[in-house]
Amino acid sequence: MSRVKAWRRAALATYIAAGAALTLAGYAVATTAANANALRDTRERIEDFQREQTAIAENAISAASVRRGTLPPDTRPPVAPDWPALAERAMPSVVALAGINKPYGLAESNHAWRIPGVQQNAATAALTRVRAWHRDWPKEDAKRRQRIICGGVAVAGNQVLTVAHCVEGQEALRVRTAAGEWRDARVIGADVSRDVALIEIEGDPLPPIPVAEVMPRQGQDVMAIGSPGGYGFAVGVGIVAWYGRDAAMLSPDDFMLVTASIIGGNSGGVVVNTRGEAVSLVSYGYGIYTQTVPIDRAQAVAAEIERRAVR
Repeated sequence: MSRVKAWRRAALATYIAAGAALTLAGYAVATTAANANALRDTRERIEDFQREQTAIAENAISAASVRRGTLPPDTRPPVAPDWPALAERAMPSVVALAGINKPYGLAESNHAWRIPGVQQNAATAALTRVRAWHRDWPKEDAKRRQRIICGGVAVAGNQVLTVAHCVEGQEALRVRTAAGEWRDARVIGADVSRDVALIEIEGDPLPPIPVAEVMPRQGQDVMAIGSPGGYGFAVGVGIVAWYGRDAAMLSPDDFMLVTASIIGGNSGGVVVNTRGEAVSLVSYGYGIYTQTVPIDRAQAVAAEIERRAVR
């Protein structure tokens, strides 16, 4: 009789455990499905918005309608480029930006975690921990190191302009000056939709780069300075290919397309004209073409960032 009771108790315990496991599994599956649906809906909304903005931009494009932000075109007599002299003159104002990625094991590494309401979801947090264990994130986190990822340029005092996607997702930042000095840096603020960021560096101010009050015309020479492939202070020359509006970003705005030789790591670097004046910041590229943020727009966004930071 005691054996029968023991068997019944064991069977009941197994049944209860199995039921609890099935309930938890069902909850996790349902949460995962809800997160996947939310991600799909968000992606579809973004794609619809981008298609709409692309259509608007395509309908608006003409030689007369393409703008250069708030700055007029450069009608001064052309100056023959002396690239070595221009590079030497601009380098004291340029920095190489180094960063270290946030730990992989953070819940924020899960894209679903970015959806409002999901951050407090216990199932998402549990699934993230399982994912971290499965992919051995602690071991990967131990391999993290600070590396040069982008460029930047001094504009005033200890403030440096770069682009937002360079500072996004970084746990810590430092800059290296052209003189070889390493300095700690902090992000004052970033506008991801317009791809502009303002950072502050420690130590003595760097000499600010001269800023153009006019924009180069289509076909005029320009030089980009950045950190391609992690190599800081490299230059590439080309011409202004086109002006237009960026329909791919969440906040479509004016941009300047250049043909200067640029690869990953040039982002945030400065583009100068043949007089050594800053005309734009490198954002991202399309093959041989690179989209840059006109300097007047970058400065306007940086001013907004600074105003928000002091409130």
